[in-house]
Amino acid sequence: MTDLREKLTYFLPENCEITRAETVPAGDDKSIPMMPLKNIPAHVVVCVTARPVPESNIRIELWLPVSGWNGDLAGVGNGGAAGAILPMMLAGPLRLGFATVTTDLGTSAGPDCGIDNKAVWDDFGHRATHIMTVVGKALTSGYYGEQVRYSYFFGGSTGGQQALSEAQRYAEDYDGILACAPAYDRVNLHLAFLWDWQHLNAEGVHPFTKRQEKKLVRAFLKNCAAEGLRHNKDKFFYRPDRITVTRELLKDAGVDETQLDALMAVYTGLPGVYEGTLTPGSEGGGMALALRCEKENFDKSFFYLFRWVLGADFNFMDFDLNRDGTLVREALSSSLDAVNTDLSAFKKRGGKLLLVHGTADPIIPMTSSIRYYEDVQKTMGDTSDFFRLFLLPGMAHISGGPGVQDYVYGMPATPKDEKHLGLLTLKAWVEDGKAPDEIYPVAFKKFPPLASFKENGMAWERKVTPYKSDVTEG
Repeated sequence: MTDLREKLTYFLPENCEITRAETVPAGDDKSIPMMPLKNIPAHVVVCVTARPVPESNIRIELWLPVSGWNGDLAGVGNGGAAGAILPMMLAGPLRLGFATVTTDLGTSAGPDCGIDNKAVWDDFGHRATHIMTVVGKALTSGYYGEQVRYSYFFGGSTGGQQALSEAQRYAEDYDGILACAPAYDRVNLHLAFLWDWQHLNAEGVHPFTKRQEKKLVRAFLKNCAAEGLRHNKDKFFYRPDRITVTRELLKDAGVDETQLDALMAVYTGLPGVYEGTLTPGSEGGGMALALRCEKENFDKSFFYLFRWVLGADFNFMDFDLNRDGTLVREALSSSLDAVNTDLSAFKKRGGKLLLVHGTADPIIPMTSSIRYYEDVQKTMGDTSDFFRLFLLPGMAHISGGPGVQDYVYGMPATPKDEKHLGLLTLKAWVEDGKAPDEIYPVAFKKFPPLASFKENGMAWERKVTPYKSDVTEG
C-alpha cells in the first residue's frame, strides 16, 4: 500500500492528499442490504482528500481496473446534498472496463456544513466535480502509464447539475456528458420547493395522503385516456405538461376544499420564477405530493441551501419569496446554478451532451429540461450534432416509476449496449460518430428494486426518439 501510495502521490495535483491506496480482489460488495453488488472485478481503490482552499474538505474516490482497462475515465455524479461515496455508482462503469471516479462534493460533514462557508458553496456547485476530474485523469494516467483516451460523465438530479455545470464551466473536462433530471436551475428549483411546502403546510390545509396521490394519478390518466396517455409499453408517449388542470377534476379525485388552492398553486408553480415542480400524473411515489406535506422532513431535506445563507434556525414558514428569495439568489446562484445556454466551447472541442428526463418525475419537472434544451437552441440554433434531449415515458426521478425504469445507471438487469445504457450511448457517439436517433430504456419485472439486481430481471424495453423542439433555429 505504501509503495502504491508513494507512486501515485507523484502524479497528484497540489492541495490534494491520498488517504488510501490498495488493491481490492474480485468479489461481491454487500454494502446495500439484500442487494449485493456481485462480480465486481479486481480493482485499485484510491481515496483522496482535496482542499483547494483551507475551508474545503472534498473527498474523492477512484476505482482502477487491475486488468481490462478500456482506456477511458467515467466520472459519476452524486445526489441530493451529496456527502457520501456510493460504491454502487462506481461498480457499473468498472465492470465495463472504465476507470471510474466520484466525489462527495465536499459535504461529508452534513449539508449544514455550508452555513457561512462560501468554500462549500463553490465546492458543491462546481469546484469539487472539476477537481475530481483533474485528480481522476492524473492518477489514472499515472497508474497505467498512458493518457486517458476519452472521458465521460453521467449523473442525475444533483448529478445532473454537476453534468451541465461541467459542460458550461469546464468544457475541456469531458468528451461526453449525460445529464438526467438535472437540478441545474438550482436556487430557483429550491425556491419552488419552498413555494409548494408553504402552501401545502399552510394553516387549515389537510395533508395529502398516499391514497390521494394514487387517486390523482388515476384521475389524470383516465382524463387523458382517449389520447393514449399512459406510461406502459403498449400506449403512446404523453406530455403531462400539456394536461389542463381544473378544480373540477381535482374534486373528482378526492381533493377537499382545504387542499384545492394549495394544490393549484403547486401545479402552477412559483410565478415568474419556476414552473410547477409536480407535473400532472407524477403525484405518486416516494418523493411526491405526500412528502411535500411532511413539514419537518421536507424542511430538513430540501432547504439546506437556504440555511447556508440564513442560518440553522431560520423559520421557513416566515420566508418571504421576494425579500429572502433575492437574498439567497445573490448569495448562491453564481456558485450553484448551471443555466448558461452558450455551450459553444463544449461543442467546439467535440463534446457530446445527452439530456434525459422521466415524464413521471415527481421532484424535478421534465418541463425544466425542455426549457433548458429550448433555451440552448435559442442561443445556438440546431444542436442535434452535439446535444440531444430524450424524454423517458413513465420514469420517475432518475430511475423507477410506472413506466421505463433505467437508462442512466445500468442496473444488472439492464442490457449493456449503446441502445440501453446512456454511458455506452455516449461512447458510441463520441468515439464512433453514432449519433443516437433512438434509445431503449427498460422496465423491470415485479418488485423493481430486487428485479433490477437480477440478470434476468428485465421485463420490457421502450423505443424513445429525440425530443423535437418547436423553437426556431437561431
